[in-house]
Amino acid sequence: MLKAVVVMVGCMVLPTSYAVASAMHGKELYEQNCASCHGMDGKVSELGKALKPFPARDLTALAATVDRDELRRIIAYGIKGTDMVPKKYDLDAAGIEDVIDYILTFKRKVDMKNGKKRFEQVCATCHGVDGRAKTGMGAKNLVYSDLTLKETVHTIRYGRPGTKMSGKRHQLSNPDIEDIANYVHELRFKADANKGEKIFVSTCKTCHASPSAIRLVGNRAHQTTIAELNDYVLDLRIRHGRHIHLSRKAVKKLSEDDAQDLIAYLRQETQ
Repeated sequence: MLKAVVVMVGCMVLPTSYAVASAMHGKELYEQNCASCHGMDGKVSELGKALKPFPARDLTALAATVDRDELRRIIAYGIKGTDMVPKKYDLDAAGIEDVIDYILTFKRKVDMKNGKKRFEQVCATCHGVDGRAKTGMGAKNLVYSDLTLKETVHTIRYGRPGTKMSGKRHQLSNPDIEDIANYVHELRFKADANKGEKIFVSTCKTCHASPSAIRLVGNRAHQTTIAELNDYVLDLRIRHGRHIHLSRKAVKKLSEDDAQDLIAYLRQETQ
């Protein structure tokens, strides 16, 4: 019995011990392969700052916002057109993972003031100062974006193919990108299901007894439930759908914020 308990405790402790050992080994490999440019603490050395055409990147701004897969790709294959050369010839697969473990220990405090400043300088032309994209540029309305923080960072870094959103990784530093992404999330409209319920009662209840009773008829005459539609499509249905001419005028007067409050209520009632 005692032997079994000891084995169980050992198994429970092993993952943590392994992670610590991995990070310690990663620190050694990082110092040998990365620190000359990125600095011992990930904040870029003087040599890294002087690199042309692009300086080394601040790694402290990557730990919380960049996926492990991307870090693995960058370390293994480098970045074309920069001094970040492939490390797959110097580090084996396990070594790369250990370096990533160490990089993920870096910490940085987000600067929201810098995020606002850089957003207004770089992003507001298309997305508007308030993020609502009322600029005529066809940009995404950031107030209703459902991208995660990591997805937002990835979009800023690499852009969106087929749109005017170009990658900003050579225009903005890693801290700038992290700060902007966090600031963008603060711009988001916080939908209120309680307000949405009031809108439903005053605008929708005459025809729809309850959110769960709503069925949306599509082009192929099949019935679709609210749960099957994303927020973007549901917003189009609410504010521009074919039911508008049959409903009261109030539907036509719903603002985007009203629609989001209503959607929050519909989601709450149809989970």
